[in-house]
Amino acid sequence: MRERNIYKNIVVCMAVGWTAFFLWGQWQSYLKEQKIYKFSIQSALELTQETAEEFKKISGICRFAPADTVRVTIKLGEYTMEAEMFGVELQEFPGKWKEVTETFALGNTPVLFFGTDSFQRFTDRQGYPPSTGQMERWRKDYQQLTLKLQDETGREKNGKVGGILKEPSDGIFMDNVQMGEGFAETVHTRGGQMEIYGYQNARKAKKLLEQAGFVTDADFD
Repeated sequence: MRERNIYKNIVVCMAVGWTAFFLWGQWQSYLKEQKIYKFSIQSALELTQETAEEFKKISGICRFAPADTVRVTIKLGEYTMEAEMFGVELQEFPGKWKEVTETFALGNTPVLFFGTDSFQRFTDRQGYPPSTGQMERWRKDYQQLTLKLQDETGREKNGKVGGILKEPSDGIFMDNVQMGEGFAETVHTRGGQMEIYGYQNARKAKKLLEQAGFVTDADFD
């Protein structure tokens, strides 16, 4: 009789365990469907009003905030980088700062904000990247760096670095108002920030956008 009771208890415990596991999974799935998922999208082509209207048809879409970009050649000493700068609203920028200048003027001199890994994209005349020590000195002394920026028209401007970002770690950013004023002739709008309500909606939106030729930084798997 005792052996039968032990077996019964084991079966009951297993059933309770599996039920709890199932309910926990259902609860986690429910919570995922109550979240808003944010990710960036980028296209090789200029976004049009027609494209923006198509975005409104995406299931669960809450918001799409277009982002301006400018392609530039950045020179830092003997090093050069081909880069795309992204215009952002600094007061609402969701990035995580490593270092940032407390006060700076957004005048005629472009103020750039580098991700910690962005310096790796510089190369010298032989195509070699800077040393680890050199990059660390740049990050530490970023306020003293003097940049040369050349836009797509060939026009050159002096620039400076206003801060270093932990996240996103590989981008280069600029205040969108200053970008629009200083690079009006070469500003492009090829992407932006997408906000989708619900996990399944976000996954479907990512798949749909990538099939349409957009590059996303979404990672839902």
